[in-house]
Amino acid sequence: MLYPWPLTDLHTTLNESLEIAMDYLEGTGQAHPYSETQVEVAEAILTAWRSGVRHRIRLANVGINAVLRKQEPKPPDMESSYPRVS
Repeated sequence: MLYPWPLTDLHTTLNESLEIAMDYLEGTGQAHPYSETQVEVAEAILTAWRSGVRHRIRLANVGINAVLRKQEPKPPDMESSYPRVS
């Protein structure tokens, strides 16, 4: 899917970055709701682009990290996999 970037030049890099980020988030089950997540990732990518980042993988990482930072950390699983000794 092409995102309607406000820039006309070099939008291919932005689209590729968004696609990479969304593929990762979808594959890890973190892209729900999809359209809201896509907008959030696109905004983070565009902010990084405007600050001078031009590498598509680096841009994708910025988008992924924007989503991951908003998620609540999961508490560690404290249950032991070893049987209790009575």
